[in-house]
Amino acid sequence: MEKELVLKKKIMLFLFMNSIYFFSYFHRVAIPGTIFNQLQTGFNLTANQVATLGTIVFSIYGTLQFFVGPCMDFFGTNRIFLSGGFLLCIGSLIFSFSHSIFFLYFSRILIGFGASVMYLGMVKKTDELFGPDFFPVMLGVALFLGYSGGLFATLPFERLVTIFGWRNTILWMAIIFLVVLFVILFVLLKHGQLRYQKNSISFEDIKATFLNRKSYPLVITVSINFAIYFLFQGLIGKKLLQDICSVSSKIAASFTFAMMVNIMFFVLFWGAMTRLIKKRKEFVVSLCMIQIFSCALMIVNLILWKVPMIFFISFFLFAMIGGSGPLTTTLMKEINPSTVGTSVGFINALCYIFVAITGNISGFIMDRFSQQAIITSEAVIYPVSAYIAIVVFCLFLSFVSLATSLKIVEEHREFKVEIPAPS
Repeated sequence: MEKELVLKKKIMLFLFMNSIYFFSYFHRVAIPGTIFNQLQTGFNLTANQVATLGTIVFSIYGTLQFFVGPCMDFFGTNRIFLSGGFLLCIGSLIFSFSHSIFFLYFSRILIGFGASVMYLGMVKKTDELFGPDFFPVMLGVALFLGYSGGLFATLPFERLVTIFGWRNTILWMAIIFLVVLFVILFVLLKHGQLRYQKNSISFEDIKATFLNRKSYPLVITVSINFAIYFLFQGLIGKKLLQDICSVSSKIAASFTFAMMVNIMFFVLFWGAMTRLIKKRKEFVVSLCMIQIFSCALMIVNLILWKVPMIFFISFFLFAMIGGSGPLTTTLMKEINPSTVGTSVGFINALCYIFVAITGNISGFIMDRFSQQAIITSEAVIYPVSAYIAIVVFCLFLSFVSLATSLKIVEEHREFKVEIPAPS
């Protein structure tokens, strides 16, 4: 009976902490992608300025992945996790009240710092709460809940924004999660889980991962593939559909909603497949070829047809590639058997740094076509040529990804697939 009570308390704490991870993933997908037009017209911003609202978070998130692990070892997981959670909520509150680009950017900086600790924090807390026997299962639950935050950031968020406005929606979400944070703080204080302990800090694993040149082809391939997926998931996918196909905000958000559902499915699919296949490099190469086809299909559709369902096919294929984290993480673990945690953090970091770079370049490209854009009271509608230029850029990156994938080295070590990346 006592063991059941302890387990229930652990599950409750686990769910509370995962709600903050949910909120973190929500911010990565929702802004600016779902409310691109509202932000652009409301603040009179360029496309690049709107895109920067996303890339600020991705840049900070990606860069800090190199250092979050050692900092958690030194200061303690609970302290870092709570600090990140409060920064995330404070940044959200400031964002909802912002009336200038300065405060928009400042709030996103706070959100970037807060979000950067959530994934690794959840990994470490899951291990602490449930131990090695239940770790893979419970981590799968944590990732599912995190991706659910991304799912909520698409169609459900768009519907709430339509009814209540983006400011009120983000404000009340921030208040709810701030209350959750205080509950977590109370529980941890009650059980003495915030006491400082003298710990050591080491960056030796980071150094070892950087010096392993076998990692480079895989890291480049995965980072490019994930960046292309996330470009359409969280930055310009919804706007592309609205601008090119003249669909409603609701319909466009339903496409990115389906895209998020697909990646949640493919994370599970590739997790199962990775246990069964031996020549994993061949699958990575095949995915790169599929990405080239998807980009080419999108370019042809932009030029000739402009059919929403063909864009949906491209989005589906991008999600299939973006959800291949279990496959590529297993390869990364094989290449870096002595620094598994750091190497997974390394590939996760580079993925989001590439997202930031790709997002800024796409915003820059859109601004080059601003003279041809149609400006209405509700949106700045960019021409087809702007999106063709972006997808041609993605096609070029896809060929780079294919070339580097051919240089991936397989070590054929046996590992359990535990930590999908990126997350």
